[in-house]
Amino acid sequence: MWTKKAVLVVSLAILSILLGLALRNPLLLSMSAALLAYVSISVFANTAARLAAERKLSHEKIFEDGTAKAELLIVNRGGKTGFLEVRDKLPRQVQIKEGTNYTYLNLNPKGGATRLKYTMKFPLKGLYQIGPITLRTQDPFNLFYRESEVPEISEITVFPQVRDVKELYIKSKQPKIYPGEMKVKMPGPGTDFFAIRDYIPGDPFRDINWKAYASTGKLLVNERERLSVSDVTIVFDSREVSGIGMDSDNANLYGARAAATLANFFLKRRDSVQLVVYSDKVRTVKKGTGQKQLFEILTALASAEPKGDLPLGGIVEVVLPYMPRHSPVIVISNLEEDDTLSKAVSTMKVLEFDVTIISPNSIEFEIMAKQKKGIKVDPVAYNILRLERDILIQELMGYGVRVVDWKPAIPLTQVLLEARNY
Repeated sequence: MWTKKAVLVVSLAILSILLGLALRNPLLLSMSAALLAYVSISVFANTAARLAAERKLSHEKIFEDGTAKAELLIVNRGGKTGFLEVRDKLPRQVQIKEGTNYTYLNLNPKGGATRLKYTMKFPLKGLYQIGPITLRTQDPFNLFYRESEVPEISEITVFPQVRDVKELYIKSKQPKIYPGEMKVKMPGPGTDFFAIRDYIPGDPFRDINWKAYASTGKLLVNERERLSVSDVTIVFDSREVSGIGMDSDNANLYGARAAATLANFFLKRRDSVQLVVYSDKVRTVKKGTGQKQLFEILTALASAEPKGDLPLGGIVEVVLPYMPRHSPVIVISNLEEDDTLSKAVSTMKVLEFDVTIISPNSIEFEIMAKQKKGIKVDPVAYNILRLERDILIQELMGYGVRVVDWKPAIPLTQVLLEARNY
């Protein structure tokens, strides 16, 4: 391809020819011939080199605000490169912390190699593609250049942040759904002493309290405090409206962090956790326990981009009827542009689920985005939007669900405490 310099030289040569013919000036004609010869030599000097490149990453899965190191190896397998530009393409959200993903060099005709090292920082969750590698060679006179791409693609999964929550309590109708394997103030299978009661035929022989028998003359048995494990469902709204605001501040990002924190907490308590993500389609991580389940949930949240407009009502009709009754359902949604919300909440209560809604406030995110861009905010319009949101929240609470209005200024841990205290 032609550079600006080449275009200027050729234009000057053509102008010299025209002026030389018009003025019958042999000097101008000679100058134009020299310029065209200069361009022709550059064309033949710009030969294609055979370049190869490969990339190595220190990590392929990290959390938000984490870093990953990249090492790029470029090898010349034949041909003159001249001046060579190398650029490793990065997504716009990725920051260069150390080193550079761009260099300008000259490689030996055969076997010449160089290494490019840099450190990337990933401030936001998501699935990122690093590459392809763009190579540009120029002739010695800087008149022409060739561009090529090495399809070397690396993928990095960035998980949402997980906050450390020490305690969380979700109300329920049955002891089973208390989060985690916990004492539930009821007799049953367990290890800790709960009470002494009269012996009933069929009680295990090992449970007889012989000391009590010696003092009372009656057969008494020890009862232990029952332990229980919960089934918890987290429903995450990743529709297009969840992206309202800025890349660093929106309901999708905040909601993913809340879902990741809740899942981590419940799984540490040995709960069984299921995740449902709805956007333009429904993605379900079936209930499970342990670190493998947490990894699958974090991966699903990382890939949840704001798109689509599936309603919550459809999710309730398809997914939740197959979950155990009385189990807790935590819905994380900004409650925007969904006419099925009231019906969906009503259906969940009819199905006897214990529902909590954590709602990142998209109105506040939009105000923040406009203020950062210097756009004037109409207070009347936004007061009307806030009023409509408050009315909707009160309507949902009227069905007996807990609703937490999450404003961006409120830390996640405080939001979860508010959900606990309802």
